[in-house]
This record gives sequence, C-alpha cells and structure tokens, in this order.
Amino acid sequence: MSTVTKVSSRYERDKELFLRYAAIIESSDDAIVGKTLEGIITDWNPGAQRVFGYSPDEVIGKSVLILFPPERMEEEMDILGRVAKGERVENYETVRVRKDGKRIDMSVTVSPIRDSSGRIVGASKIARDITESKLLHASVLEAERHFRETLDHMLEGCQIIGFDFRYLYINDAAATHGRHSKKALLGRKMMEAYPGIEETEMFAFLRKCMENRIAQRLENRFDYGDGTFSWFNLSMEPVPEGTFILSVDITNEKKLQVELEKHRDHLQEIVNERTAQLQEANRELESFSYSVSHDLRAPLRHINGFVELLQKKLPSSIDKECLRYLHVISSASSEMGHLIDKLLDFSRVNRASINKSDVDVGSLVRQVIASLAEEAPGRSVDWQVEKLPDVYGDQAMLRQVFINLLSNALKYTGTRTTAKIKVRSISGKGEDIFVVEDNGVGFDMRYVSKLFGVFQRLHSNDEFEGTGIGLANVRRIIERHGGRTWAEGKVNEGASFYFSIPRFIEQRG
Repeated sequence: MSTVTKVSSRYERDKELFLRYAAIIESSDDAIVGKTLEGIITDWNPGAQRVFGYSPDEVIGKSVLILFPPERMEEEMDILGRVAKGERVENYETVRVRKDGKRIDMSVTVSPIRDSSGRIVGASKIARDITESKLLHASVLEAERHFRETLDHMLEGCQIIGFDFRYLYINDAAATHGRHSKKALLGRKMMEAYPGIEETEMFAFLRKCMENRIAQRLENRFDYGDGTFSWFNLSMEPVPEGTFILSVDITNEKKLQVELEKHRDHLQEIVNERTAQLQEANRELESFSYSVSHDLRAPLRHINGFVELLQKKLPSSIDKECLRYLHVISSASSEMGHLIDKLLDFSRVNRASINKSDVDVGSLVRQVIASLAEEAPGRSVDWQVEKLPDVYGDQAMLRQVFINLLSNALKYTGTRTTAKIKVRSISGKGEDIFVVEDNGVGFDMRYVSKLFGVFQRLHSNDEFEGTGIGLANVRRIIERHGGRTWAEGKVNEGASFYFSIPRFIEQRG
C-alpha cells in the first residue's frame, strides 16, 4: 500500500471519528463548552444554548464569566488554574446564571484540551442542569427528616433492621423496650446485642419477612435474660433497607388478662358451686313437696272416713247445724285432696324427663278444645284457632299447657253470654310465641306478677273455683323448654296469656 493510500485511509478514519464525536456533541442534552485558558468561550453546543439560553453568536469570543453569579467569579480562575496543570475537575457542583437571570444548579466536569504536541491550550466543560434533581433530593431529605422525627416521637417502638440483621434505625421507645440505649444498638447485629435471639420465634418471623418480603404479625414474649420479660405486639413490614418493626408494649394488658382469667375461673367455681347448691335445694324441695303431699293423704282419708261414720251413726233427728258442719268438713277435706293432687302434678312436672319430638300444635289445640267442649255443654263458645307452627318439644307437657290455659279461658268467660277464646301465634326472633286470648273477666295488671306463682289467685273460690297451681305448671313446663311466659289483661275486658318455644331445629337430628 502506498504512502498516499495510507494517509488517505487514516484521513477517512479520522474524519469518520471526528463526525461521530461532532454528532455526539451536537445531540447531547448537557452543555458542552470549549474555552481558552483565559476563560474565553470558543465552542458552544446546542445543549449549552438550551441550558443557558444564549445562542453561539451571543457568547463565542466572550468571557465565560457572563454565566457566573457575582459571588462565584473567583471560582473560574481556580478551576482554570487546575486545568492548566493538567488536572481534571469532575462533578463539581456549583451555581450558574442563565440569560434570563435565573440561577440554576450545575454539575460541572472540566478537562484539559491539548494540541497535537500535547500542550494544554484550553479547557472543555460539560455542565449538567441539576436544579430539579437538587430540589427533588432536598424534598426527599426533608421528607426523610420529617419521617424520622415522626418515628422518633412515636410512643410505639420503631426500628429498621438491615438485611444483615443490623440495627439501622431505632427510636427511643424501641430502645426502652429492649432496655438498651440507641447508641449501644445502632450499627450492631441483633445477635450481638441479644445473644440467642436467633433461636426465638420472633427471629423466625423476622427472617421470613426478610426473605419472602411478606408482612408478619405476632404476639411476642421478650425475655431479657435476668428472669424478667415483656409482651409485645409486633408488626413487621418489608422496606428497601430490610425490615421495619413496629412494637407495642402489651405487658400490662397480658397481666390484666391473666388476672381476669383467674377471676373468671374463680367465678366459674362459685357459679358451679351455687348451681350445685341450687339444684340440691330444688331436689330437696321437690322431694319435700312430694313427701308432704303423700303424707297428707293419710290424715285426709281418716277425716273423710270418720265423717262418713258420723253421718251413719248420728240419728236422723240431728239438727241441721250439725249436718252443715259435717258437710263443711267433708267439702274442705275434698278440696284439700284436690290441692294435694295438683301439688303432686306440679312436683311431677319438675321431676319428669322431657321427651322431645316434632309437635303439630294446631292438631294438639283442636284435641284439647274438643275435650273441653264436652265439659261445658250448653255454653255458647266461639273458639278461634289460627294457623299455628309446629314446634320441637314434649307433646304431653305441651298438651298440659294448653289444657291449663284453655280451661282457664273457659272458666273466666263463664259470665259472658258468648265466650270468645282465640289461639294464635307470633313469629319471634329465634322463637315461636303462642297467645291464648279471651273476653272474660280479665285481671288488674298491678297483680300480674302473682299469676304464675304456686297457690296465687286473683279471684276467690266463691267467684271461680281453682287451686292456683295451673299457671305455675304452665310456667315450669315452658321454662323447661327454654321459653318464656307472661300475661296481659284488663278488668272486665279479657286476658291474653303468652308463652314462647325456642326454635331448636338443629337439635332434631
């Protein structure tokens, strides 16, 4: 290859390289400025025009100091002096002034320009506008400062643990929780500050949060190694630095919970004891009632027997007053026998086992009405029975409930030309409510609390016969079914008797 060809080839390569560099300079967003060692501008790319607002014609041949604020004029001589010595000034942050007078933050890199002999003849400067990034950085720093101030003043413990389990941040509350100073913890690994902590459940949750980047929650008992401990609610959240831990001291709540459990256990013991005592008292009372009822029958039989003997032995000429006395004794004895029968019935209700099944209440009520109608021939009774729901209960016991309520209604409407007796139901919350209404003599609501008591009556035997046990039986049967009983009435305006049966559908097998 001839010398001319070699020179031509080198020239083409140099030209291509020059054009490439020129294209890079022209297309750069950064300001690229060439200047002499005296600070006179010799080159000005489009990026410089965009950054500073000057066209090339406005600045080439002029001092670069037109870009400097007054307080930084000496800065240029220092930089050029260093460049003249062959130094390169890199990423120097400073301030410059645009054509419109606006100050902008700059990051400047200045390099020496050498001629073909290697002599430094000028300087090239690459200047980047960092105003927005500085503002952003300042806002980030301010947000971080505010964030850390907020964490510093929180009552909850806050700490940031690095991926190597070092304490990167810890507030006063967290330091108090751990019984160490912040100075003693920051920069140290958890395993150094608390030997053996890596074997705890808390550390296993922390490791899971670190590795899987999934938030973790737990109640943690922290043992201090001197026999004391505290309880904390821990919330662990992944953060770029590692894991953020929020700790809330719940030691007092835990102590209170333990005390409450002790009191609850003690209270349960008292309740169980009192329940057993009450059950025993009920059994004794039922046994007493049953025994008394049976024991009373013997003297009553003797009384009735001797009254009959006297009636046979006495002459027919005995005066009417003596006969009346004998009749009173016999009637009282019979009434006493009837009361004993009812007391035995009440006792049996308390002792009898409940055999539950599905009960067709509507059919049951109609059967009871049919039997009662036969006992009241010649009376005008308007029986009204609405559609009634089926229930789950003891059919025999519920039959007795309706016998007592409907016979009462029939009895206390005896003074009416036409008795009106109605049976209906109401759908309650988790229960069915049944109502027996009548247009009878009613009662005074001031005495409603007496209605369901044993031997409690609001009317005398002269007005209406009765023992005062029927409604007590009703209440006891319904209570054994888990239901309620109550009544409403007005004197001479009738009465309504209510009882409820819970819907225990899930118990039907």
